Amino acid sequence: MLRLILISLALASLPATAAVQTVACGSGGPLSLVQNQLSALSKGDTLAVTGTCAGGTLSITGRDSLSIAGLSMQGDLLVSAATHISFSGLTVTGTINVRDHSSLNATNTVLNGGVQVIGNSSVSFDTLTITQSYDPNSTTAGSGILCLQGSDCRFSATNVSGTPSGDPLSPTIGIQAASASRFNFGSGRITGFDQGVHVWNNATAFFNPDCDSLVIDSNKSIGVYVRDGGMVKLEGMTPPLSDSCWAVVFIVNNGNYGLLAEGGGLGFLYRAQVQGHAIDGIRVQNGSVVKVHSSAVDAATGTGRSAWVKSHAHLWFDEEVYGPSASTSLAGPVCVTNNSSVDTDNSSTRFTTITSCAVTAP
Repeated sequence: MLRLILISLALASLPATAAVQTVACGSGGPLSLVQNQLSALSKGDTLAVTGTCAGGTLSITGRDSLSIAGLSMQGDLLVSAATHISFSGLTVTGTINVRDHSSLNATNTVLNGGVQVIGNSSVSFDTLTITQSYDPNSTTAGSGILCLQGSDCRFSATNVSGTPSGDPLSPTIGIQAASASRFNFGSGRITGFDQGVHVWNNATAFFNPDCDSLVIDSNKSIGVYVRDGGMVKLEGMTPPLSDSCWAVVFIVNNGNYGLLAEGGGLGFLYRAQVQGHAIDGIRVQNGSVVKVHSSAVDAATGTGRSAWVKSHAHLWFDEEVYGPSASTSLAGPVCVTNNSSVDTDNSSTRFTTITSCAVTAP
């Protein structure tokens, strides 16, 4: 009898076997089919979805350790107070909203809309394509990725494209990191918005391409904008490099500015090519600091200069362990005004400074 009791207790303590459930939406079947089946899943289960589901919002709230494969949906996806939620082969026409300490992992995702991550949540996307159109009434208001409120966001092999808003007071932004969030982005492209990247309010953002390069191009007004205590690093791979593993940062043809730092924002460029801007490739102002090494900055098309440092700001060229022989090339002069400075450290970078700047736009 004692032996039977012990065996029963041992069997009861074994973990339940994870189940795989299926949903077939066909062509435009109701999203409620998926919602109802999700409610029946247990921790560790997988849901495999076929067809395209439509209508309303799919909500995953207060759940743990679920996997969803093959979901194609028209509507919004909400993940709230849910942890270890995984998607593979996800397609969404709508918004992905992750909030309230949730954690989500997704691979091979196509999104016609935007991503918002808030409330100390964490996400990881590997191979993501975002196509965003401007909609002032949507959650993301035409922006691609918003990582806010202390959240942790990681993206690799990600391409984000959008359209300008037409309203300078409500710009669309490819990637926005704010409010002490932490953002990591590997290779990919950010294009077509009013601003490519906007980092502010004590957020930190790292753009570190691997073998493929990172391209921030054809945004209407600014390529990379850092302000109000934010910090952004855009760093290509260190040598040695090969033809199949190049990993350079390109900041190209983004309206007025390639990199704009102000209000105590910190910017770092390594192995970056900055070209095709109207006012400044690099603008540093209002107490900000920008550090550049092993990069190339052309002369702005409207001013002929490479950079303007103004209002108690500092621009710094430092080659670190690759100096002093390595350098950054500047095709135009650097304008320095209002108690600001520009300097080199362990670098052979050469530049010409001027103190009269033809364009005074902020």
